[in-house]
Parts: sequence; C-alpha cells; structure tokens
Amino acid sequence: MSNQAQALNALFKPSQGPQILSVDSADNTVLITLHVPEQLSWFDGHFPEQKVLPGVVQVDWAGKLARALFVKDDAFQQLSNIKFKTMVMPDTAMQLELTFNAAKHSIKFTYFNETDSFSSGSFKFITS
Repeated sequence: MSNQAQALNALFKPSQGPQILSVDSADNTVLITLHVPEQLSWFDGHFPEQKVLPGVVQVDWAGKLARALFVKDDAFQQLSNIKFKTMVMPDTAMQLELTFNAAKHSIKFTYFNETDSFSSGSFKFITS
C-alpha cells in the first residue's frame, strides 16, 4: 500500500471508512480503488433484512477524500447533481473517481466498478 493510500485511510475510523487499496493520479483526476468492509458500523440497522451502505456515507467519504486531495481548508459551498443508481452492499470492491475543475473550484465524484455505477455528484468549494 502506498503512503498516499495509508494517509487517506487515516482520515477514517476503521469501523467507519472504506479500505483504500490504491491511489492513481493523472492531471486533475484521482482514481481510488477501495473495498467496503462488511463490518462497518454504517451497515448496522440500515435495512436489517439487506444491509446497504447509506448514500450519505458515500457522499461523506467522497467529500473527505476530495478535500484531502484537492482543496484542503477551503470551505464547502454546495452539493449538486447527486444520483444514487445502485445499492452498495457489504464486501463490495469499487473505485472512486474524483475530478477537480480548478476554474469552477468544484470536484465531481463517481463510484463504480466493472459491473455497476453506484453514485455520483459534485462538490463546490469557496477559496478561504
């Protein structure tokens, strides 16, 4: 595991965050390969008959990672174009693509894997 992946894993408590396996960067895009552990506290009580990762958790993860990688201390302004397409089940392997638009000071996120597109949206920040 790279130092960058270790640093990003450290943003989360073990029972609350994804397991970040690798981080690949190119220009203003970062591709994070991650695993959603079955024992996350977010699964407790969220649809007891079929555990599902809440959408708000996906947004929180993307926001924390986007801030750490692109905007640091800039203030959050807006969340837009949020779409939840496929449920994220325990023990899911997926990727998170974060794309920074410097002109708009926004970051688009997309969670996906080989077979599914899970969720997407955009964050806008204000330079502090």
